[in-house]
Amino acid sequence: MRRVLFFAVLTLFVLSLFACDDDNSNSEINTVSRAELTEREEMILLSTADQSFVFDFNVEDKYKEVAVWVEKYESGNLVGEPNYVFSMEINKMGTIIFSIPHKSEDSGEVLSTISINSDGTTGKGWGPAIMPKDDFEFVLGSNPLGSISVKDKMILASICYSSSKEGISTLSTDFHADMDSHMDELKKYDVVYLLRSEFK
Repeated sequence: MRRVLFFAVLTLFVLSLFACDDDNSNSEINTVSRAELTEREEMILLSTADQSFVFDFNVEDKYKEVAVWVEKYESGNLVGEPNYVFSMEINKMGTIIFSIPHKSEDSGEVLSTISINSDGTTGKGWGPAIMPKDDFEFVLGSNPLGSISVKDKMILASICYSSSKEGISTLSTDFHADMDSHMDELKKYDVVYLLRSEFK
């Protein structure tokens, strides 16, 4: 029942957010940027999800599809295949929402959701993700580069977990700009989830 209610509220939120999709026309071409949400939109997300990220994109005609997925790292090492890959056809502008609903009291398992909207069409994909135990500290981070230039396998956001009692900080700007050269940063955390995307 909780899952049905979550998806009903999320759908209403997505539809209300996408009704204002024309605002994307003011953003730079071939970029992805964190969406500016109204107070009402933030309240709706907060009531349905523990963690969420919302991004607007604006790309050239040559890009016909966007793929979004989650990668899980443990102590710096990629664990298996991406949790799930969700892709959808697009037309220039749109919005990507990634959310993790409130965790069940009985289990650490939650249903992560990716929603994509473009040109009046909305698609949604989801899959299970096992979150660390409650005694882990965590930090959420959106890509700090502001308007992210579209390139291969971009990093949109991260959720980092650590059992360290010395505090925890987000991944650096350098990591987001060049992940391959800064993979050592991931070793500072017990678990890291990276939200990534690619336009094709």
